[in-house]
Amino acid sequence: MSKILAFGTGVLLRGLVADLAERAGMQLIMVSQTPSGDERARLLNENDGRFLLRPRGLSATGDPIDTEQTVTSITKALSAATGWEEALALAADPEVTLVTSNVSESGFTLASPFPGRIAQWLKARWQSGLPGVTVLPCELIEGNGSKLRQMIGEVESAPAFLAWLDSACAFCDTLVDRICTQEDTEPLTAIVEPYCFWAVAGKISCALGVLAAASNGALLLTVDLPRYMLRKLRLVNALHTAMESNGPVEYGVETVREALEHPELGPFLEELLFEELLPTVCPPLERADAEGYAKVTLSRMRNPFLVHRLSAISVGAATKWETRLLPAMVEYEKRFGEAPTRITHCRQVFLNQN
Repeated sequence: MSKILAFGTGVLLRGLVADLAERAGMQLIMVSQTPSGDERARLLNENDGRFLLRPRGLSATGDPIDTEQTVTSITKALSAATGWEEALALAADPEVTLVTSNVSESGFTLASPFPGRIAQWLKARWQSGLPGVTVLPCELIEGNGSKLRQMIGEVESAPAFLAWLDSACAFCDTLVDRICTQEDTEPLTAIVEPYCFWAVAGKISCALGVLAAASNGALLLTVDLPRYMLRKLRLVNALHTAMESNGPVEYGVETVREALEHPELGPFLEELLFEELLPTVCPPLERADAEGYAKVTLSRMRNPFLVHRLSAISVGAATKWETRLLPAMVEYEKRFGEAPTRITHCRQVFLNQN
């Protein structure tokens, strides 16, 4: 049986990776990277790794979907702070063939412990004499697989190890597109939208092929990842960051749906999406495809069953601005010779708070 090692314990890993692992009959071991993650790891272990997955939303025909299932794919949750030796020992387990991560944009840097930890784990794998693994980072960073490989090279310099890394392992660039949330009163339950999309580019291993085959179309193996990355980054995540910047301060809203349904903020955000964000992606995207995806985005964000708190989006806000909205501002000015007024306003509100 193939096993997946996940760096992180957050709701996206539970709501996406654990879900797909369940479908494929694979086991998932999680390694917490933060104190809050350590608490989730403790709760998962107390519950034998089980948690509730609740797909909630509307179907393509507008019919409500509100179901739940118990996910059993997580077999163990460890803490990098207190259980690293046990996590490191998994490098010698031949059934661990896939490695994934979700440590947020701010954790996906050389200044954080994560690159050093995964480098140490992969070096232990090399020293064990076992075959390499396929690495599937889930951080919303363009070229995330390539950048992770680069960071590992900066913390580990042994030429023989790096040569093995390039010949035996695959670092895939990926894109995750699924809204996953949780309630404070139910810290393990993953509330997810029915929409589920994980695009992966790179060398296809046997285990990755099995995971994709069992995903019912949710995991797409593609050679055109930049198209999907640009579409999501500009039309979903940039809009999230924009509404988080001014929604709570100027309008007192606390959730994504409240922001879009607000009589003043809602129209402002739709205009920002269609008049300032969408024009920065067409081209290279076709206008009809981008507009269709933008409309689906608004429908997903208005999901009456999900409580997607703006406070959750605010985590790592400075980094999110740098990767999501500042490039859109630069591209808009380049194309139209002036600053996008709505994004600029959100930027000023954000700077005034920070």
